[in-house]
Amino acid sequence: MKVISIIMPLFNAEKYLQEALKSILSQTYKDFEVICIDDCSTDGTRNIIEKFRDNDARIRILFNEEHLGAAPSRNKGLKEARGEYIVFLDGDDVFEEELLEKAGYAMEKYRVDIVLFEYFHVPSETIHSKKTIKREESFRENYCKAPFSMEDFEPREFLWWAASPCNRMLRRRFLEENRLEFQDLPSSNDVYFAQMCLFCARRIICLDDRRVMVYARDHSEPMRISSRRNPMCSFYAMEKLCRELKERNMLGKYASYLYLKLAAYFMYVLNVEKNEEYRKNFYNFLHEEGISTCIKYGKEYYGWIDEYDRYILESFQNDVYESRWFDHPDTYFQYYLKKHGDIICEFIKDGISRHKKMVLWGVGINGKILLHYLSDRSIRIFGIADYDKAKQGTMVSGYEITDPAVSVQEADYILVTSKALYQGVSSMVKDSEIVVTDLLDMLLERETNS
Repeated sequence: MKVISIIMPLFNAEKYLQEALKSILSQTYKDFEVICIDDCSTDGTRNIIEKFRDNDARIRILFNEEHLGAAPSRNKGLKEARGEYIVFLDGDDVFEEELLEKAGYAMEKYRVDIVLFEYFHVPSETIHSKKTIKREESFRENYCKAPFSMEDFEPREFLWWAASPCNRMLRRRFLEENRLEFQDLPSSNDVYFAQMCLFCARRIICLDDRRVMVYARDHSEPMRISSRRNPMCSFYAMEKLCRELKERNMLGKYASYLYLKLAAYFMYVLNVEKNEEYRKNFYNFLHEEGISTCIKYGKEYYGWIDEYDRYILESFQNDVYESRWFDHPDTYFQYYLKKHGDIICEFIKDGISRHKKMVLWGVGINGKILLHYLSDRSIRIFGIADYDKAKQGTMVSGYEITDPAVSVQEADYILVTSKALYQGVSSMVKDSEIVVTDLLDMLLERETNS
């Protein structure tokens, strides 16, 4: 297997740095180099990395002459990297011991540009508690068994939109050939890089291992290398993504993916921003010029994108901040339910008239929306079920939530509200006569035909 380069940008990272370095040196795969870029730290960071370097020749240290931030530091590390494969780690996070071995093996076996793996934010006090991520069998079928590219999935089917560069191993030649570097911003400087990698990659594989491979430490101490948060940086990142896709003649292929990400990401930034003044100023910028600036890059493709994404983007443009629409926007399912819900009502009423027992699987946001919608129309199904043990036995819209293992024994139809649930549930009941129905697909088919 090839040499792996681990790139670590560091600024005043002394508190947790030893844990991060030890998690690297404990790797089961040993043929790696660690490139530490000290971004003018004023604490004991330099002493720690020099001590580790003196004891292990695989550790290299680069020193910035002035404080540059995470993006220039990572780019400096990329230019110095000797490995065939690249991974990133921050100075306050830790690796699972088998990360390099497992991800490197997948790189070799599938000959891909990117190997994706599980990455999870945890409190500092539990960072060494091992975790696994539950995934449906359909996830393994879609992402873990053969290389794929983003365009192999519909925009909403593609689940790997994380903005962090730390959930992947990358082929260095792929980065060089596609001229992929980090954007020099005070914050959100990894958003463009992480997203553009996905757009450019022709071969991606997800590690077939549900263990968390990188534990990102959540804490409030001002020691991160990108600690100067500014929501405007999220706009600069997305504007650059739009511009690059346009200049690389990739927008025609990826317009629907781009504008889905654009709408979802700006909603996310608003939701996580705690400073009311920053939040309002950012919204007003999007309202007045930010959204139109991004849309103009692909204006000839704007009519192709999903109507729901247009609804979000145009709400930014049409509604003032004081309306607060963004605090409770319609979900994707809810938007189309309001337009075409009559087809679901007709379907359920027909089943009831034929004495078919219909069970709703999943009582998340969309499940509750559906139940309220049916209740308002005096339509009652047989029951509801959810795998979440905490929900079982509680009441929603006059129904008691049951364990699916119990309720489906009596069901003729299982109703779900997403394709992911449809694939997972269909696999579970494939040897029975139960009919699994994707209500969202029913709504979208009506939309297509209308």
